[in-house]
Order: sequence, then structure tokens, then C-alpha cells
Amino acid sequence: MVKEYVVKGDVCHPGTTVVNDGMTIRQVIEQAGGMANGKAFKAVQIGGPSGTLLCEAQLDLPLDQKALAPFGMRRGDGVITVLDEDRCIVDAVRRFMEQTQTDFCGKCVSCREGTRRIVELMNALMQGILDDDGFAILFEIGEMISVTGYCALGKGVYSTLKNAYQFFPEEFEAHRKNACSLCAKETRPSIEPGHIPYERRRIVIDPAVCRGCSRCARSCHAEAISGVIKSPFVIDQTKCVKCFTCMELCAFGAIREEEIDG
Repeated sequence: MVKEYVVKGDVCHPGTTVVNDGMTIRQVIEQAGGMANGKAFKAVQIGGPSGTLLCEAQLDLPLDQKALAPFGMRRGDGVITVLDEDRCIVDAVRRFMEQTQTDFCGKCVSCREGTRRIVELMNALMQGILDDDGFAILFEIGEMISVTGYCALGKGVYSTLKNAYQFFPEEFEAHRKNACSLCAKETRPSIEPGHIPYERRRIVIDPAVCRGCSRCARSCHAEAISGVIKSPFVIDQTKCVKCFTCMELCAFGAIREEEIDG
């Protein structure tokens, strides 16, 4: 299956790239011209704010949901954000967490209030004023959302934070001491997450591919999907909260995200 991704961040040629079955993350980055300014690769965020953050050890894995599932990979928006060696992971994670505040529907309390609290704690961490209790609560809230969130978008928010701390614990500790050397010397604009604004996205079902199995409709907490078994289902755009749960569950690749013109 061929899919288009937007590759952004610290690569030579940011923009849309076509990813074929079996392509590794490293090959996707090379297809975007490789790392910019001769800097070394550090990390990559796949799938927007509720995607997952990976490090160099995963570069040669295929860009495939099943292969990356052990690292928290879920289907999300088609954005790959590449970070070089001089980017602060804590700052990057904070910005992805902030993006959740504009992308999420706010229907479930755990996600709505939990992500808001995570952003507050991440801001305190960036300022070096987060105490031990606050640091522990940061991860407790993330885990709670991953268990209790209604949809894939909410459930996936913790993987970025969890992976970032697992791969780069020294940067979190530096911020706790208010002594991040990367932030101190950074003069470039920060990496901004996301690509297509929330209000310009929609999730659609391709009637030529849909088998009418109803799995998407049965999983939609917004009750936005309807149809008749063995016939193509449709999404009511006035109800859809764009959580990607249906995309994640569709076994036939019939559901996709597209940009609304204008």
C-alpha cells in the first residue's frame, strides 16, 4: 500500500513524500534529503501529537503500524517530524502536548482535563520548577489517559511522553535542574507540531474499498458512522471528532484523512 506523508523538521527537503510498503524510517528521511546542515539524527515523531516518538535504534524498522505497535504507534495524521541532535526533547514533547489541546474533541474528561494538566506540568518542567511529586504525577496522568481515553487519539497521547523519557532521561533530568544546555544555546525557531489545521481535516470512507463490515461504526464513540452491512458505510462530518479510531480499526484501508479545500 502506498501512502503520502508530510515530512517536516530538520531535513533538507521538507514536504510531501510517498511511502511504499516496506520502506524504513531511515529511507523515508533519506528520501526527504537526509538531515539538514550536516547534523546528526536524534528522534522522529510519527503521526502528530498522539503518534509516537522514536530514536535512532528504530530507524531501520519499516514505517508500518504493526512493526511499530510495540513503541506505541497508532494511526494518526500523516506527519513525520524529524529532530536533529541539537533539539531539546523536552521542548519538543511540550509542544506536541500543547497541540493536543487544539486537536482533541474534549468529550471525555480524562483526556480533556488530563492533557490540560500535562501541559501545565510540562511548562513547569521547562522552567525548572517541577518538584518530585509533580514529575511523578506527569507520568501518572499520561498513563491514566492511555487507559481511560475514549478514542485512539486520546489513548495515544502518552506514548510520546513515555518514549521520550525512556530514550532521553538525561534531558528531563537537566530540565528538572533548570540546566538544559540545548535550550541555552538554541537560536532556531522551535519545531511546530501538526500540519493540517484541525478544522481543515475530515475523515472519509472510500466506498470502492469499504466492505461494509460495520467495525468502524461499532467503534465510533461519536456515533458518526452509519450504513448497512455489506454496503459502504459513511461518516457524518457534523458528528465526527476526527479521532482516527476508525482508521486504526479498518482492516481494508478504506478510511483516510483528507484536507478540506479552502
